[in-house]
Amino acid sequence: MKTRKEYRAAALAKIKGNWTPLVLATLVFMAVCGLSAATSFGAILVEIFALLPIAVGLYNCFLAFDRDQTQTGIIEGMFKKAFTGDYLHRVLGMFLMQLFVSLWTLLFIIPGIIKSLAYSMTPFILEEKPELSAYDAIKYSEKLMKGHKTELFLLELSFIGWALLCVLTAGIGYLWLIPYIQTTICEFYEDLKKEAPLEGQVSQQ
Repeated sequence: MKTRKEYRAAALAKIKGNWTPLVLATLVFMAVCGLSAATSFGAILVEIFALLPIAVGLYNCFLAFDRDQTQTGIIEGMFKKAFTGDYLHRVLGMFLMQLFVSLWTLLFIIPGIIKSLAYSMTPFILEEKPELSAYDAIKYSEKLMKGHKTELFLLELSFIGWALLCVLTAGIGYLWLIPYIQTTICEFYEDLKKEAPLEGQVSQQ
């Protein structure tokens, strides 16, 4: 595994000169989140059946970009990955992930944080291992993150200075910070897979 500085540098090198499509995709996602928050009727259903699969689409479009910076159509790809193919599989996987984290958080905030880190790779696995059940996708994330939760926590924490600066821009800076963070996490995920390849059925291990 690389150092935090190396992960951030690798992500920034790939984003340099390619900010526009990533920023626009982030803007669209934030706009969808804003519309969802403004929906008074069925807000929970909107989150479960719209926002959660779109989040899966966004994460995996960042992953695709991390692997190939020449691709285009990131916004279109985000919605295509969200709503085509096994749509309900993505919905169930993300719903269960959030449910499990919420239940752990009810015990205490620290277990909730630990489990959110353990389950954090679920959006990628739902896309890359569609043959797994939603529950097994979550368990696979837990397997990948075994021994690496502190690393990811510190990696995400290393962006706190940038996050504080974004507050001073009335939040506009997050349009650039979110792609930076997500591409960095994609780099982290790719290294995790080298240590524990996505092979076999989790329930059989």
